[in-house]
Amino acid sequence: MSSDEATDDQFSSENHNDGTCPCGLFHLLPPEIWLNLFGYMSAEFIVENLSLVCKPLRRLILSSQSYWKYRYERRVRAPYRSIPNKNRTWLNVCHQLERIGHEWKQCAEQHQNILSISGVHIGPISDTILLEDGYTCITGSRDSSICCLDLRRLVRPEETKVSNAFNSPYVVKCAQDQQQRWIWSLDHDKNILSSTSSNSEIRLWDLNEEMREISRIKLQATFAMTHRLQDSLLYAGIYNGHLHVYDTRISNTENNNSCIHNERVTPRGYIHALELQDNYILVMHKPSTLCIYDRRTWQKIENVPLNLGERVSSYYKDSLLFLGDNEGYVHVFNWKQDHCEFVEKIRTEHNCPITALHHSRGILQTCTASTKTLAIDQLSTPIIHLDQIVADTFDQHLCMAANDYGLTVIGGSDNNLITIYRDEFRRWYTL
Repeated sequence: MSSDEATDDQFSSENHNDGTCPCGLFHLLPPEIWLNLFGYMSAEFIVENLSLVCKPLRRLILSSQSYWKYRYERRVRAPYRSIPNKNRTWLNVCHQLERIGHEWKQCAEQHQNILSISGVHIGPISDTILLEDGYTCITGSRDSSICCLDLRRLVRPEETKVSNAFNSPYVVKCAQDQQQRWIWSLDHDKNILSSTSSNSEIRLWDLNEEMREISRIKLQATFAMTHRLQDSLLYAGIYNGHLHVYDTRISNTENNNSCIHNERVTPRGYIHALELQDNYILVMHKPSTLCIYDRRTWQKIENVPLNLGERVSSYYKDSLLFLGDNEGYVHVFNWKQDHCEFVEKIRTEHNCPITALHHSRGILQTCTASTKTLAIDQLSTPIIHLDQIVADTFDQHLCMAANDYGLTVIGGSDNNLITIYRDEFRRWYTL
């Protein structure tokens, strides 16, 4: 258990007995004045220092959940807020948000915890994903290879000294077949990894069996630019504007070409992004259009012209759709049962096309290939620009993935994987 996790448990489940203030400090001021004074202190100082002064002051800090909710909502506006679960309180959520902002500033100002991992691929990294365990990273490259990296070794330097069969001490598994040519996109469902490539194939791999190939799907004279794998169904966005659906449970001795549905989305452009939500599928295609289909009937229920440029970067999680345009803006949509509702247009520090983006707990990360920078913004009112990180390499940022454990990875054009890990990641995975 990390020290942060122990602190959260301590503040959410400890049985606090009645007690007096031996120093007399708490009784000098009424509770309203104490809460006002809290506004001039960081949540970290209040939790880790002030709460240790005396029991009455500690009880005030723990019981004032309405204050912590108010403090958090001032720092993150709707609809980007997190909601505490049964094991966490508003104090935990607020403390975590402020610590994340401090750690991002620390990364940018001191340029620490930033590492460019080379030797993983010999071609540009075209897509990358992070698995739910928080440290496993999968990368796909234009050199036709797929690599699985254990990024716990970022904070365990003694493990990087162990040699293995791969060119990088971070790589633990690898699959390579020159017939795949460029790897276009990656996704996974539990232990099953899926990949699309420029040789008109979609392949399935078993992560539990050293990246063993399970099956492959051969497309006809085209290729899938993007795809999603969920509940054994694979949804592939095809370059010719069609959407294919495959049941991966159907096993064939040769190629698995059993398309269970073929939907023509657009006759004039390719599909470059798609997301799944409940019984619906969100499809972004050229020219800059968002289509929404009901997966039960395959009826198109909404067609939204976006006018955001030729290629739109996208990120979708927790019913929020973020779209990065060619002028450095992020357009936010909120999923409402059966339609997308426009929320706002966010100005970032970039004045050029946004290559990739990620949002979590009120923190928006955006990167661009043009200036090779990663910008971090806190979605408050007004928006707080936390900082901007410039890559030390010549890599253009082609893809990005991030998680809630303090890790961000960026795939570069010069074969490097740029990793940025905050202290939160170190607390989770240091031995």
